[in-house]
Amino acid sequence: MNSEVAALKRKLKKMRSKPPAGKTGRARVDLLNDLGMALYKSKPFMSEAYAKEAMVLSERIGYREGEARSNKVIGIATASRCKYYESMEYFNIARAIYIELDDRKGIAGTYTNVGVVYSDQSRLDLALDQHLKALTIYEEINDKNSIAHSLNCIGVVFRKRNNLEKAEYYYLKALSIRENTGDLPGLAMSYNNMGILANESGNLESALDYHTRSLKLKEELADNRGISVSYSNIGDIYMELEEYSKSLEYYKMSLSIGEDISDEKNISTNCNKIGHIMALLGEYDDAFEYLKRGLQISVSIGARILESNSYKELSDLYKAMADYESAFMYYKEYSTLEQDIFSENSAETITRLQVRHETEQKEKEAELYYLKNVELQKEINDRKLVESQLVVQEHLLEERVKDRTIELQQSMQKLKKSVEGTIHTLSKIIESKDPYTSGHQLRVAELARLIAIEMGFTEDNVEAIFMISLVHDIGKISIPQEILSRPGELSKLEREIVQTHSQIGYDILSKVEFPWPVADVILQHQELYDGSGYPNGLKGNEIMIEARIIAVADVVEAMTSHRPYRSISSLEDAIKEITLYSGKLYDPEVVEACRKVVTRKGFNSATEHD
Repeated sequence: MNSEVAALKRKLKKMRSKPPAGKTGRARVDLLNDLGMALYKSKPFMSEAYAKEAMVLSERIGYREGEARSNKVIGIATASRCKYYESMEYFNIARAIYIELDDRKGIAGTYTNVGVVYSDQSRLDLALDQHLKALTIYEEINDKNSIAHSLNCIGVVFRKRNNLEKAEYYYLKALSIRENTGDLPGLAMSYNNMGILANESGNLESALDYHTRSLKLKEELADNRGISVSYSNIGDIYMELEEYSKSLEYYKMSLSIGEDISDEKNISTNCNKIGHIMALLGEYDDAFEYLKRGLQISVSIGARILESNSYKELSDLYKAMADYESAFMYYKEYSTLEQDIFSENSAETITRLQVRHETEQKEKEAELYYLKNVELQKEINDRKLVESQLVVQEHLLEERVKDRTIELQQSMQKLKKSVEGTIHTLSKIIESKDPYTSGHQLRVAELARLIAIEMGFTEDNVEAIFMISLVHDIGKISIPQEILSRPGELSKLEREIVQTHSQIGYDILSKVEFPWPVADVILQHQELYDGSGYPNGLKGNEIMIEARIIAVADVVEAMTSHRPYRSISSLEDAIKEITLYSGKLYDPEVVEACRKVVTRKGFNSATEHD
């Protein structure tokens, strides 16, 4: 690869001495783009610089094919630095030019590029959609190697979705094509992916065989980056086998190559892996140095997923060293970054849906304007005929309005069901974190709903309280499992960790649009009537009424349900508890409504459900 880059640079140096016009200009653009593609893995910044030079020259000489490819190379280079949204813009520009040129293979290539970006972001449904579009075009033009590449990408999506059977199906189809076409780089990739799949399936012997075959091909091709990847994958297998010395040897060989070719993502990844093994071996100082280096590189290149992994490894390291304060500090960094990535992706998804909706609306408006223009033209030629047509159009429009009203109502119902489904899914995720509280949120939601009805809330507000109650403890997904399920009294630090869950819940959902004030209520549901709650010490009517209702429902349900750290109380004892602290910890009006609900047997305790 280095010799190829050196040859391209020498050729470019000679070409720069000639004026960039006509065929010479196009040849220079192609050469600059070739350099960009050769360097995007090892030196993405240089790759981007060459491609941008090519783009400027393409625009100047009117070379649209070169301009499309330049945008594509820039997108690939920025994606390799985890600048996913920026890369998506360049791929879309490239696709628009390829559509203008009617370049089917170019269009399919951009679908593949976007699909890879979505896959890296774990937005797997969108990734699958893009790869299937690419595959359809490649099959139409009968491009065998590209068909194999698309099949391989689809296999990656299914592997990430843990559907290993389908992943193997697509990997094997890609492998068969590459064996027939003699595509050695593609064959090396297929062996690599089959090895990863075998590893995840627990078939370590088969995994080692595939990675060894992949490594042999990459050595024949002098593909240094591919060799580095194979070393790292073989290291993963020995890691699973707990042969740490061999694993460490391969990771270090992979790291050495990454350093030689200046592949910063490779360096960061291997530093984390080496640091992980060092920690397992009790070599804490060396582990810290590798993990620190991995973190610094991931931050410098903006690779947030790698940065998140570094924080997690550092947290585990300090936990192993019994330095719980440092472990908690790094865990907070990890948790915050994971939430930022989650929230950003959610916000971007919502934006994408909104843009698509607005585009469709504009297209419909344009169609109506066109119809109106046609009507005006006809009016000039035959007024009577146009008048009769307008009458017909009026009836048609009335029918359309009726149809659109029905469609809108149906869409609103679907949207409502979708939001409710999301809420229920989040509730299940929260419960999976702590098996001792299984069903807790649903029972809190049911009691909160009955209290709201008793207090005379509207049907919409009752539904809002029910839905918010289902996810009021979502922040607990960031709390370590051993703290949530520990019997006995928690330490001060552990209590402080648990008390972060309302703020974390707010941070997770504050950027997601709901028809109810979900995030604000979650933030306040641990506030108490006299101001002694957390996180902000609100009191009385400063606390949202929804939060005050959930607070009462939460304590009643908790007292009447099994926990590993205390025995179950009866409903009568729970009512005595909230009555005792009515006007102090709990809103008196809410307490009275709860008492009436329970007295009428409108709510069953957890034990009665069981």
